[in-house]
Amino acid sequence: MTNRNAVARRSRLLGGTALFGLIAFSGLSPATAQQAAPAPAPQVQAADSAADQEVVVTGSRLASDGFTAPTPVAVVGAEDIKLAGTPNLERTLAQSPQFVPSATGGSTVSGQGAGQSDLNLRGFGPTRNLVLVNGRRYAIAGPDETVDINTIPSALVKRVEVVTGGSSAVYGSDAITGVVNFILRDDFEGV
Repeated sequence: MTNRNAVARRSRLLGGTALFGLIAFSGLSPATAQQAAPAPAPQVQAADSAADQEVVVTGSRLASDGFTAPTPVAVVGAEDIKLAGTPNLERTLAQSPQFVPSATGGSTVSGQGAGQSDLNLRGFGPTRNLVLVNGRRYAIAGPDETVDINTIPSALVKRVEVVTGGSSAVYGSDAITGVVNFILRDDFEGV
């Protein structure tokens, strides 16, 4: 701590102590029910009325560049999913360098057993990323609160967008390692 900061801190402490002493020893007695309430102060009409005063909301001054800042997005298209020849979306996405297999056993890609597939971005675990479908949060499955992407049919996927940097500033603490957004086709025909 610098000498200037120490002096400023000491003066604030001494000022607070002096103020406490002044209040404690001034002989002020607490108000009782028998005392009359003080008369209200007369209202003075100022030249500026309340309607003329400007109200500034400070929250709107915060920079929200998360949606407009250039963020690297990896895109896996429907053609890439079809040509990959894998049985599910998890195995297709595992071919990208952003995804890491978990070390907890079960599936060779996600580490989940019992047929559940999840995504592990950058090796931090499947609970540290956010999975979206058409830009909206998708339902979680199981006690570990991860998204089972086996519930997303690969035939309906138009593209998958993967963002691995700076996502928690926009989407919150669910997206610490990134966001995986599945964009679904809306022109699907057939069964």
